[in-house]
Amino acid sequence: MSLQEIVVDGEETVDTKNALTSLDSPISLKYVAAGRIAQSVLSYLVREIAQRRMTNVYDICHTGDSLIEQETSKIYKNVDEKGIAGPTTVDINNCVQGYSPVNRETAYVLSNGDIVKISLGVHVDGYTSLVSHTLIALPTIAPIDQVAPTTGILADDICATHLATEAVMSLLGTVLYRYENPSGYYGNRPVNGERIRDLVESIAKTFQVKVVPGSAVRRVKRFLVGQDTVHEVDVKGYAWGSISIEAMTDDPDEGDLKKMIDTEAAAEPGEAWLVDIIMCPFSGPESGLNKKNPLQVSRRMLKPHGDLKPTIFTRDYNRNLSMKLKSARGVLIEVDNRKSVYPFHMNNLSTPGAPLGVAALANADIVAPTKVMMIQGSPSPIATRVRTTVLLMPSAKHVGEVVRLSGGGIKPSWVHSEFEVTDEDIMELLSEKRAGVRLRNIQGSDLDVVRESGAANVQEMEVE
Repeated sequence: MSLQEIVVDGEETVDTKNALTSLDSPISLKYVAAGRIAQSVLSYLVREIAQRRMTNVYDICHTGDSLIEQETSKIYKNVDEKGIAGPTTVDINNCVQGYSPVNRETAYVLSNGDIVKISLGVHVDGYTSLVSHTLIALPTIAPIDQVAPTTGILADDICATHLATEAVMSLLGTVLYRYENPSGYYGNRPVNGERIRDLVESIAKTFQVKVVPGSAVRRVKRFLVGQDTVHEVDVKGYAWGSISIEAMTDDPDEGDLKKMIDTEAAAEPGEAWLVDIIMCPFSGPESGLNKKNPLQVSRRMLKPHGDLKPTIFTRDYNRNLSMKLKSARGVLIEVDNRKSVYPFHMNNLSTPGAPLGVAALANADIVAPTKVMMIQGSPSPIATRVRTTVLLMPSAKHVGEVVRLSGGGIKPSWVHSEFEVTDEDIMELLSEKRAGVRLRNIQGSDLDVVRESGAANVQEMEVE
């Protein structure tokens, strides 16, 4: 489905709001199918890295994309649009976005102690599960061999991103019972972008880290998950600036920012939400910084990598030009027919001369690059990321539940921070009872990969 079919003159023309009524509804099942595959692929890659069987970043990214394509081809045979919603990237240390090399020979090879952020996305008929996970590349081949937890600022950062994600999921889940528990602290206040911002930034402050621009907690809809090339309507949640600096205006004022995302609109049962938290121990200069201007924040904290060229691009359907170069025309046809509004990797194109064609399309602004972005100004070159997609699922039998589509079955790295959350309200969200919120994790299964041929077999997946 092209963007013209989704949004025309600012009006959505398909059911992008996709209200969820039950876990066995057709829409919910497509979300769950995407989540199962995303979880299976992520689990496999994490295990391969942890056991030191896969250290070349090209191998990791290529394997992730191949498995997504392979497994989505096995399901919903009558659905044409399914597959990669976000090419697999492996962002190391202070890299926060976009590293997915085009060949093995020049790709980065993981070293002991690297902070590894794996990101990928899967969609089925436009219903999308995006996931990111951070792990530490250790010299041992099994977690049991780690004799002591990681400490210091890396531990602080990992704790902050993990706890912020967990707390936000619980906070979103309180909307499922707010009408049945009007006297409770969480039952009588709307959950909107402003509350989400305050919660995440409070946890970041506790662990003395910063929220990185590009982080977002926002409602997602069919085909629409926050692509920079898409002008959405009725967006709610909160976004910390933009990780794509060039996508923003030179001097946005508060009125412009208000139009980007409605921070006062409340989350409601039956919605899908993306929770994407990136944090780092940034300590760069903040004098003269207008924190209400996300462009200033982004430019102060982030910079494009000086040598690595973009390998991931997204079609901008607002731009349509007649291309003279044959390879550019071929790539454009392939992207329009097979990639929809989602990002794509150059290596996943079959058009002859695709790299040259993509370059021509990028020069004409018909496709937008995903630049490899780095944290700058930090004394410690690290950043951590946790991303998951959740469904706020109502129920006729109970108060409903938060369904975490992917990322929930993988434990964070073993770390110990000297800081801890002391705010009672946040502690309640993080407690085992989660302020009364029910959480269900979608679980994938091990991928039985035959490495000689690259084939894989996914066993039956279960919901936990």
